[in-house]
Amino acid sequence: MGYSSSLIQRKFKDIVGRRYDSVLKDYSEFLLTDEEMFVPEVRSILVPLDSFVHDITDEAIDVLSAYDATVSLAYITDADVLELLGQALDRESMEEFRKKKEEYGQKLLERTAARLEDHGFSTQTRMFVGHKGDDVIQMAKNHDMIALCRRYADGEATDTSISPIVLRICQRVETPALIY
Repeated sequence: MGYSSSLIQRKFKDIVGRRYDSVLKDYSEFLLTDEEMFVPEVRSILVPLDSFVHDITDEAIDVLSAYDATVSLAYITDADVLELLGQALDRESMEEFRKKKEEYGQKLLERTAARLEDHGFSTQTRMFVGHKGDDVIQMAKNHDMIALCRRYADGEATDTSISPIVLRICQRVETPALIY
């Protein structure tokens, strides 16, 4: 008998009687199975960045420091935004926007990498134009964990709300995700 089955049996044995199987089924998504109880080994962590992510928090660094892992920082400029600018404005304006985004991205990558390296992390950086949600989902397949800022890809997010793209990424990746 697994841990969750044992827990439910002890907790609900006098209450549910014959309904034990349905209670176990209904609540199984909230309880970890024996297979899920092990802590996976994390050797690589993906941290996607964009212009809405200003810094990695101290709390996130504290959590990530529990792992002896290489942190891959990826700054992604949204290809759809560049395409819209190219259609609405001229090519020169689009290139100027892209260049400014890349300058900001380079500074953010350098600042974040230096901060993580000060805490003993090994880092890798990467910058490219792509699709913020889809590319992160694809890159997550090559990492053991993903750490996402709650404001990633959403300029209107408040400190308490989570970006819809962050939620979509978390729903579609199989690797553990940390939202900071």
